[in-house]
Amino acid sequence: MKGHARFTLALALGACRPPAAPTDAGHAPERHLVVAHSNDIHTHVLPEPAPWIEGAPLRGGFVALDAQLDALRRAEGEDAVVYLDAGDLLTGTPLMEFEDHGVMGGAMLDFLDAAGCDAWTLGNHDFDKGYANAAALVAESPMPALSANLRDPADATRPAIPGLRDRVVLDRNGLRIGVFGLTTPELGRLASRETMEHIAVEDVAEVAARQVSALEGQVDLVVALTHIGYEHDRDLAEAVDGIDLIVGGHSHTPLQEPVRVGDTWIVQTGGEGKQLGVVEFDVDEAGRIRNFSGGLVDLDPAALAGPADPAVEALAAKWDRRIQQKFQTVVGRLEGDLVRGDGETPAGRFAADVVRQAGWADIGLYNAGGIRADIPAGEVTLGELYQVFPFGNQVVTFEATGDEIVRLALSTAYATLVGNRGALQWSGATFEWRVRMGVPEIVSVKVGGEPLDLDRTYKVATNSYVAEQWSYNLGFEPRNLEGLGTTVREAAEAVFRAGPVVAPADPRAIRVE
Repeated sequence: MKGHARFTLALALGACRPPAAPTDAGHAPERHLVVAHSNDIHTHVLPEPAPWIEGAPLRGGFVALDAQLDALRRAEGEDAVVYLDAGDLLTGTPLMEFEDHGVMGGAMLDFLDAAGCDAWTLGNHDFDKGYANAAALVAESPMPALSANLRDPADATRPAIPGLRDRVVLDRNGLRIGVFGLTTPELGRLASRETMEHIAVEDVAEVAARQVSALEGQVDLVVALTHIGYEHDRDLAEAVDGIDLIVGGHSHTPLQEPVRVGDTWIVQTGGEGKQLGVVEFDVDEAGRIRNFSGGLVDLDPAALAGPADPAVEALAAKWDRRIQQKFQTVVGRLEGDLVRGDGETPAGRFAADVVRQAGWADIGLYNAGGIRADIPAGEVTLGELYQVFPFGNQVVTFEATGDEIVRLALSTAYATLVGNRGALQWSGATFEWRVRMGVPEIVSVKVGGEPLDLDRTYKVATNSYVAEQWSYNLGFEPRNLEGLGTTVREAAEAVFRAGPVVAPADPRAIRVE
């Protein structure tokens, strides 16, 4: 596979590993364990094109994931394999728009259960449909849902969601494995205000230290199942002793090889179910990890690791049919590719254009992180639009002064300078900026082709997430905020139906020397 390293487990698809021989007479043999892991699946349960590979062949899907897990279990023995998921089951594909088990996106529980998942942790996108939906997801989960740092604001001794567990202890191959969960400390700016009324987020390092202490002496291994991001995982490994393995998520970091920080190993896949992470190691009689190795296994639906499970095939086919029936309608045509990336992008300009036009506004702003997929040139379906705009955010408008627009331009320039992919995307306004003494400086701003008037009030359109989380996204509270009653996806569909759409190439944030 181009650009992605492969790794092969010893005897992964061969006969089961023979029992390890005792190291000395009278001592127990080393016990072998395989930990398979996924993260940030985001309802990607079907194979999808892999644009990073020449020809964009299909990759991923739960049929291939389950076949890989079954192959591991046959090779290593059922009792030697653990499968964990590090959160963000929800939001990303049209599967999210179907209710199952009384939960929007609830079909994910069936897929994880069919694959034999042992535990999963709550991610921020698991709250995208609100607190009640996340609570139902936890309540309906057939496997433990974990997060030790999400607490009830009224009583810190209770979890934020009934049934949410701090930790679970798994018995495998003569080993007791303690697994505790952690959710991103940034949840407060990523979930709705209504959701956060029910949740207090505690410090991940302090909580992890308490969990390790509670498990000490009761288990052979301690695993942190985290949805906090790779850099925070590194910080956690440095701050807290006693964690043997961190299975991470949130940052979508495809660690081709496990990373060791002190005595802690860290692993994570890139997400969306395109690869399965697998690590294997031995544990000696003193509880020390030996012979640790691992990496990412590509999930190729055309070359399964073993026979497909008919039940998983039927489950995937069922949801494929339902999604096709509802979301394969062609809504228009695209000339040029709408792609994401660093700085200004065609997809970002398009999103900002959509909200500006829908809101009849002077300026359109869009957060780059809210654009979740690319669209290639050609016919565009409702399903493709869904993957770009999966969150159901509304188009909103508010008022901002000329001075506030300059400050937004400056923050965008700074984000671009430091390589922050969350830089705002613009429409209806252009600005020039330069770097002086190592910091960005705004040279000029135009709105509608005319110089910005610092004393004027402008109408700005964006999405409801940007407006609600204004302290992070805007830096000031929006005035005269008004919702249009239409989602960004609906507004984008209207643009395509009136099309064709040409991928916008005109720069809006222009760096000058």
